[in-house]
This record gives sequence, C-alpha cells and structure tokens, in this order.
Amino acid sequence: MSNLTKSLMAVTASAAVGFGSFAGATAPAEAAGLRCSTTRLSTPCSKQNARQITTYVKYGSKGKSVKHLQRALSQVGYRVSDTGYFGPATRTQLKKYQASRKLSAVGSVNSSTLHALRVGAGAKRVSVKKASTARSAVTSSYSSSSSKGTRAVSFAYSQIGKPYRYGATGPSSYDCSGLTGAAWRSAGKSIPRTSHAQLGGLKRVSKSSLKPGDIVGFYGGGHVGIYVGNGYIIHAPRTGQNVKKVPMSQMRFYSAVRPA
Repeated sequence: MSNLTKSLMAVTASAAVGFGSFAGATAPAEAAGLRCSTTRLSTPCSKQNARQITTYVKYGSKGKSVKHLQRALSQVGYRVSDTGYFGPATRTQLKKYQASRKLSAVGSVNSSTLHALRVGAGAKRVSVKKASTARSAVTSSYSSSSSKGTRAVSFAYSQIGKPYRYGATGPSSYDCSGLTGAAWRSAGKSIPRTSHAQLGGLKRVSKSSLKPGDIVGFYGGGHVGIYVGNGYIIHAPRTGQNVKKVPMSQMRFYSAVRPA
C-alpha cells in the first residue's frame, strides 16, 4: 500500500477527463495522496481498491494517508486540522463533504467518496457548454485581488515537495522569495525578487488581517512564505528541505504584505 503515501502532486480539472465536466468541483491537490492500489489518478477506484484504502483511512486510524484526506477536505472548504488522526472532527467534515456531493454521508472513505475526491466529481453533472460558461465566469473573477491571492495559493500548493535551492525561482526548485514571486507571477502580478524587497515594497498588512495569498515575513525579513489560511504558510525552507506547508507559529513573525 505504499502508493497511499506517494509524494504530493498537483491535480487540475483535466484529471476529470473521461468522467464529464462538473461545475465548481475541481479535485483538491492533496487527494493525489489517496491512491488506489496501482490505478492511475484518472482511473476510477474499484470498490475492492477503495476498501483497501478504507482499511488505512477510517475512524480512529492515524498516518500520512489521513493527513492527505484532512488536507483535501480543507482544500474544498471543509476545514479540519491535518493532525493525521481520524477523529470526530474529521468524520464530521467528511460527512458534510459527502452530503454536498449527493453521496451517502457515512463519514468514511468509500469508493464513491474516493472517486469524488480524486477526480473532482461534484453533485451535479452539467453539459460541456455549461461547464465552459462556468469556467469563463471563474476566470473573469480573477480580476479581483482576492482571486489573485487564491491563484497564488493554488500555485504554491502545486509546488509542495520541490527542493529548496538558493537563488532559484522555479520551476523545478525555489528559494523562499523565489517561491513567493513565482506564485504571484502565476496570478498575473510581478513582485520584487528578494524577501526584503518584497516586504519593503508591497502593501503592509497586519498579522490579524491576513488573507490567503499574502506574503508573510519571518526572522527580521530574511525569510518569506505564502499565507494559505488557518494560520498556515507554504514556504521553501532551506537547503536540504523541500517546499512544504507549516504552521506560522513555527517561526518568529516579522511582517506581512499583500501584493494585490
């Protein structure tokens, strides 16, 4: 079952090819860690393979696969701490997710739930024309600053697992400000290159008013990361480590800025 804990990978709406288009229900990136035996990500999980996963991801279980589930739920709006323990909070949010997708709200990971998480299946199947209209509406909304922040956050999630390298700005490796700069470039906004220049040249915001996409500085401004909500950032830590999501509280806060 080693496939259950494979490295994080970005999952886009294209993963749903072969299953039709679903409005407003793209697959959360963390669901990539919930792999079905040896099946490809774009292949529906058989009930047998889903039962194998349920053996490891069920009420009372612990581990990396549970963290993948918790993070995937948070990415689709059902917030739960990624503790790695499948307790009451995780079961409650999983039931809410299942109900929203018109699935049986059983509070456990069955084949239909796993399929929905992995390929982004939603509650209502729509025509290709309607799905295209929905995508156009979403694209137009990116003109707002909050949507740009969301795009920056989505990019940051997709880079998790890539190595830190001093002076790197992507796409295969990053230093801390290289990651924040690349995230905002993906949202259509060019920002200064270094951490000090970013923190000194962009609009300052307070720690209490942080929004997803804001750049948070630590240790006197020598390190930065992308705020992703709920007290977490995604950052490129240092040589020998990979891009990852961590609590802000792990580092000494300095300041925060909002690029747009």
